[in-house]
Amino acid sequence: MLYSTKFKIGLVPYGAPCINYGLDGVAVNNGLTIHEPCELSFDLDLDSGAHEFYIDFYSKTNATPEQAVEIAWVEFEGMRLDRFKWSSTYTPVYPEPWASQQTEVLPKVHNSMTYLGWNGRWCLHFETPIFTWIHQLEHLGWIYT
Repeated sequence: MLYSTKFKIGLVPYGAPCINYGLDGVAVNNGLTIHEPCELSFDLDLDSGAHEFYIDFYSKTNATPEQAVEIAWVEFEGMRLDRFKWSSTYTPVYPEPWASQQTEVLPKVHNSMTYLGWNGRWCLHFETPIFTWIHQLEHLGWIYT
């Protein structure tokens, strides 16, 4: 069964970063340079179950240390809740030689991270039907499915 799913993601760029993004491993856009705050908007029919929207931030170099991407908000079906954007993981690619010089072990994955300061992949994890997922995410009690 397919479920109509509408979601939007607000991005705030720092230093004109370049990103790729997609859903469930399929690229939607490659090579988008963000110069000002923007919104990625989707109106999709999705199968029941788990889904993963991703953003790959890839343009930060030693010559562009100011580049970063902030996930400002996530909206599903017209509802914006901070908990939506916190249903995410961020897997940074730490630069060398900085990474090898650290005295503490660097985490491979950050949960609920909304600031992408290194190149890497941010993934938003959600399920359809979306209102069932929201109900569970918000701990609203029993739900008949």
